Amino acid sequence: MTVRTGMARFPVTDYKTSRYCIAYLDVLGGANKICYDKDNSFLNYLNMIMKDGISEANNYKIYTKIFSDNILFATKITDNDPDKEKKIAKIFNLSANFSNEMFRYGNLVRGAIVIGDFFYNENIVYGEALVRAVKIEETEAIYPRIIIQNEIADLLPQYCLQDLKDNKKFLNTFLLSAYFDHISFKFEILEMLNLNKNNEHIKEKIMWSVEYYNKWFSSPEARSIEQIQITEDEINTYINSKL
Repeated sequence: MTVRTGMARFPVTDYKTSRYCIAYLDVLGGANKICYDKDNSFLNYLNMIMKDGISEANNYKIYTKIFSDNILFATKITDNDPDKEKKIAKIFNLSANFSNEMFRYGNLVRGAIVIGDFFYNENIVYGEALVRAVKIEETEAIYPRIIIQNEIADLLPQYCLQDLKDNKKFLNTFLLSAYFDHISFKFEILEMLNLNKNNEHIKEKIMWSVEYYNKWFSSPEARSIEQIQITEDEINTYINSKL
């Protein structure tokens, strides 16, 4: 307990922010799933996937912070850092792996990856970079995509795609998916459409994923054994089918 006196209190610390690359990720519709998680299935799936993220981040020696259905990855980037691109690539990998793993269980993820001032300790996460990443996730990402700051995307363009709708650069999470994930991803997308066919707000986001899926997995860069597409007929069948 803190004993209050008439004297003013002053901090005894002299903390300062440093330059970090951070990724802030959010599970779309997570709050609603938490509130209606009557059998605690979402809790246990979320815990399983978050635990995987922590374990992988620890292997990379990257800081991780989790709050509910949000996850934060952070790595320090010093001036003229010779390992800058390697560190950012690790953030990309962690973010894509988390997004793809959530996708495998029918959940969409959006977020932001930025470089800026950041600080953390056992009590607090703080900094302009975090504020900016959260704002981008909430106001700019819109669809299930992880927006990447241009400064970062220009360093590692092979990991990024540009959305022709608004020219935002985002992490190509499918690039880092497992070899046969495109098969399971297709049916997850169609199942999500079926489950959310009466919710136009969610359907819009799923249809963005359909467009992203079709463009990427039909491209030569995807190196898929079979160029599987999600067709209009399949979309209509799943939307019109009963649960």
